[in-house]
Amino acid sequence: MGNAPVPSMPRASRKRARTRGELVAAAERLVAQRGLDALSIDEITEAADVAKGTFYTHFQDKDDLANAIAGQIRMELEARITSLNAGVSDAGLRMVNGLSTVLSFAIHQPVRARAMIRLIPSAADPDMPINAGIRRDMARGVDSGVFQVPSVGAAVVATIGAIMSALIRLSQPGRPIDDPHGFATQVIEIVLAGLGVGRREAQRLASIAMNSRRKETET
Repeated sequence: MGNAPVPSMPRASRKRARTRGELVAAAERLVAQRGLDALSIDEITEAADVAKGTFYTHFQDKDDLANAIAGQIRMELEARITSLNAGVSDAGLRMVNGLSTVLSFAIHQPVRARAMIRLIPSAADPDMPINAGIRRDMARGVDSGVFQVPSVGAAVVATIGAIMSALIRLSQPGRPIDDPHGFATQVIEIVLAGLGVGRREAQRLASIAMNSRRKETET
């Protein structure tokens, strides 16, 4: 007996989801350009080409919309990193999978990356939930001897700082980098070297990770 067909979403629900997506996409672009505080709901609905009243059928206010944008981006990145690291125990490989995913996101989705930077300032706080993965992998690397650092906490701070700076540089409009994947590879290599990974191994891991992310976006 074959599988039963999966029922499709009702037309009204599809329209609602599409409108919500248009509002989120428009807000992402505007937030990336100017920040949330400088925006009005009128500007967001005009950019999305929907009536102002429609906004309030999906979101309570701008903060609610901002939380939706930030949450969606965060969930996408976390889901991708979790998928890449499924079954991976090596701390160095887990670290480069996470770092390369974030930097590849900045390269290929710079508008959304800039929106994330503006809407999730807590991403730079090592104690926030968004950085739980890097904290765990850093501790794993220290315990296994892969990383040679005097302090897990300090190493997390230094790593997050480097990646946040790279995110800003890679997603910055009007200042393109000739070889963004090469730049991201170098950043990851430097981070790994700072964690005590040998230069050749750091270069190998960084190159493998960024080459994999590049191929994934080309398929």
